[in-house]
Amino acid sequence: MGRWPIYEHVIFDFDSTLSEIEGIDVLADNAGVGAEVSELTRQAMNGAIDLEAVYEKRLFTIHPTRGDIHALKEQYKKHLTEDAAAVISALLQLGHEVYIVSGGLLDPIVEIGSALGVPKKHIKAVDIQYDEFSGEWWLAQAEQRNRDQPFLKSNDTELEKTHGKAGVIERLLAGKHGRSLLVGDGTSDLAASVAVDLFLGYAGTVQRERVMAAAPAVVKCKSLAPVLVIAAGFGVPNTFKDSSRMVLAQKAFDLIDAGMLHFNDKDLCNQFNQAYRKKLEDDAAIF
Repeated sequence: MGRWPIYEHVIFDFDSTLSEIEGIDVLADNAGVGAEVSELTRQAMNGAIDLEAVYEKRLFTIHPTRGDIHALKEQYKKHLTEDAAAVISALLQLGHEVYIVSGGLLDPIVEIGSALGVPKKHIKAVDIQYDEFSGEWWLAQAEQRNRDQPFLKSNDTELEKTHGKAGVIERLLAGKHGRSLLVGDGTSDLAASVAVDLFLGYAGTVQRERVMAAAPAVVKCKSLAPVLVIAAGFGVPNTFKDSSRMVLAQKAFDLIDAGMLHFNDKDLCNQFNQAYRKKLEDDAAIF
């Protein structure tokens, strides 16, 4: 006890974690079926019904085109979670491996994730097929034809299942050394906790009762800054020379001091608090 481990591999969910929105709900709102689809999403994320029972049902209800899904990236850009970009950048600078594993749609997520610095091979989400022979496909210009192609079916059935993320994460981490941390908001993330060393629930966008109650630890604020301390340890402020990174690290500790990191696991809580007290004692000794 008294030491806090470093988590070399940090895996993020995307919708309602790295982004403040649920992409599927945005598509539904744009298609005029928002209430119906958001209720299905809510039930699936809360664990009331299996994710696989509603995934394609939502997409068939929305019936989005390739252009609709491509445009979703702009909404993701506008609604990135507070400090998401800064935390990922800091983790990468410190040498951590960062991943995104999501039940959301691959095209917009891989574009945003890559812009954040996450390697494409570390981004897993649901790829879908489009109906290339719908409408007057023989008359349209190529660019417009592609935009208008409607959803046909999804390919990555594993990520459409409540317990599917665990298998995806296991394959991503196969043969790699070091501890792993998963950050997410939904019950599919909670179910995937068996594949990592620590699951950190994120309740800054949506508070899901099952996740809040069962996750070993939960970030309760909008900012993802506390993830930096959980993943990189208490020495992280001393690691940075860049002022913006130092400000981010201090913000993380300020939020933790304000009670924005909650522990359900008592042993984990004791371990964290002992390590934190040691940091404060070491800091006091310096001054």
